[in-house]
Order: sequence, then structure tokens, then C-alpha cells
Amino acid sequence: MDRCIAIVSDLIFATRITGTAKKVGAKCEIVSNPSALQDALESDEPRTVLVDMNCDGISPEEAIRTVKSRFPNARVVAFYSHVQTKLGDQARAAGADDVWPRSAFVQRLPQVLAAADRTNRQ
Repeated sequence: MDRCIAIVSDLIFATRITGTAKKVGAKCEIVSNPSALQDALESDEPRTVLVDMNCDGISPEEAIRTVKSRFPNARVVAFYSHVQTKLGDQARAAGADDVWPRSAFVQRLPQVLAAADRTNRQ
């Protein structure tokens, strides 16, 4: 199964991500602090990393740079509140592959997780 890591501190949003992953037959490990992220990155290479640009307790931009430097082939999808467009710009500058407002992210999440899982099965 594909390795997915979600960098999220909002428990409601974390539940939404894990619930969606379960519906599409994928798994997504939730991390919300630098230590947990480091531990997650010590395991197998993640195929997909989801980054909440509003995550508390961790620098989302630094997390994106860390993931992309260690795993350049990992797909990094960053999302942000639509009124905070500067966060979207910061995600792009840090190297995120896809950057979407939260509403677009929620809409595309099932496809992102399902596509990542299919990629791993090939």
C-alpha cells in the first residue's frame, strides 16, 4: 500500500483525511510536530505528502522543503484557507507540487489518495 503522510494539527481535518483514505482503501499517517514528521520520514519513502499550511507546531514550508530534498519524487500537496493566498505562495516557493485552497483540496482528496494508491500497486 502507498505511504501517505499528512502534516495536519487540526483534529477535525485529520479525521476527514483518514476517513477519506479509508473509503478509497488507502492509509494516511497523520503527523503534527517535527519529531513525528522526522520519525515518519525515517520509514519507507512516502509517495504522497499532504501539508496543511495552517498547521500549528510545525513549519509547513520547512516540512515541504525537507520532504522534497529527501524524497524528490514524493508528491507534495499543500492546502490553505482560501483567504490566505500568501500561504499558497509560500507553499509553491517551498516546492509543493500542488497547491490548492482547502475547498478544492477536500474535493480532490479522494482522487489524490486513490491515484497514489494505484501508483504504488503498479
